Amino acid sequence: MSRVTEQFARAQQSLAGGVASSTRVNKALGHPLYIARGQGCEVWDLDGTRYIDLCCSHGATLLGHGDPRVTAAVHEALAAGACCSYENEKHAELAELLCQAIPCLERVRFTGSGTEAVMHTLRLARAYTGRTKILKIEGHFHGYHDQMMYSIGTPADRLGTPESPTAWPGSTGLPPALADQLVLVPYNRTDLLTAAIEKHGHELAAVILEPIYYNAGCVLPEREFLECLTTLPGKHGMLLIFDEVLCAFRMGPGGAQEYLGVTPDLCTVGKAVGGGFPLSVFGGKREIMARLMPQGDCQHSGTYNGHPTVVAAGLAAVKAYREPGFYEHINAVGERLFGGLNTIFQKHGVAAHVQGLGARFGVYFGVGGQVRSYRDAVRHQREQMLRFIKAAIDHGVYFHDYGGAACHHGFCHAMTLKQADETLQRLDDAVRAMAIH
Repeated sequence: MSRVTEQFARAQQSLAGGVASSTRVNKALGHPLYIARGQGCEVWDLDGTRYIDLCCSHGATLLGHGDPRVTAAVHEALAAGACCSYENEKHAELAELLCQAIPCLERVRFTGSGTEAVMHTLRLARAYTGRTKILKIEGHFHGYHDQMMYSIGTPADRLGTPESPTAWPGSTGLPPALADQLVLVPYNRTDLLTAAIEKHGHELAAVILEPIYYNAGCVLPEREFLECLTTLPGKHGMLLIFDEVLCAFRMGPGGAQEYLGVTPDLCTVGKAVGGGFPLSVFGGKREIMARLMPQGDCQHSGTYNGHPTVVAAGLAAVKAYREPGFYEHINAVGERLFGGLNTIFQKHGVAAHVQGLGARFGVYFGVGGQVRSYRDAVRHQREQMLRFIKAAIDHGVYFHDYGGAACHHGFCHAMTLKQADETLQRLDDAVRAMAIH
């Protein structure tokens, strides 16, 4: 028995389900990947097996594992005592850097997880507008707090009509009444977005969406849909919220809003912002953020908000993202990987294609044409995807399966073009073996 399977058996005796987080069991393997160490774009499991990592901590380690700049910053914070629940100079320094980089940010606050960031942002939007309902885009993922867990993984046969999507609960234990506070609209359906805002605008506090829908692989908004988002919410007194927990820093230092040329009222930033450490951020326009205590009457607090170690890591990471040539390298690696993988699928007659932007991408099996929404993505051939992931892992390339709709994958800045070519050679062998069987 390998050390990996031994560890999973041991963990099941004390950890619920054998894991510290539900989605860490990779269903293509039947167990989690147990990592002994990581460096750059590579990880090694407990058995010493080396993998090229195309999960990258679900997007958190955009710089790569063990980045020396982040490591040095954390060591410095630890040496200073890592005094928790106090303010220090680096809080304002990181806040200033974020406000310079991301268009909508005039004021920010720190949280631990993306879930917390979205939760506090929605509370703030309700406080500012005096309204309670939220317009949510079907399938978009905004964390694990109760209200936003509706319509995140609706089965294909339970979607309902595009005009009336099902508020499918993403877990048991959710109060059904929370679904009454949501208005659901499919992604990239400008006609239905317009109709929903015209009908419910007077009771909607905000519309929230993933501006680049990475949680279904990589789905971009269409220009008409974006134009609707830039005009209609404001006319009805609603706020526009971009959830950039996953997409911030993927394609540029200003995130999706800079890339798309749309500035929301509020946004959340997560994963990559902490350089692999548990930091998330929310913020936006000065007058809206002024509603937070102690200036205003909307609460946001927490002992571990802005912990000195994670703020130090985040400061080092955000500085790295702003270095000259950072995104030129990201784009070069992405072009090599995405085009190369599409060529491999065509070469072996596998009905699959890649959609990617910046450092994140999706692989879609059996979905003809461009994926434009959750309704397209959920039609993918899941069993084929699991076969591909298993074959890739067998050939030393780690993909993670999250379950449900199409998964998001990615690479880190530490990956060289030579390593990208090695990745493609391994995946060529994996797809060949998969096609044969």
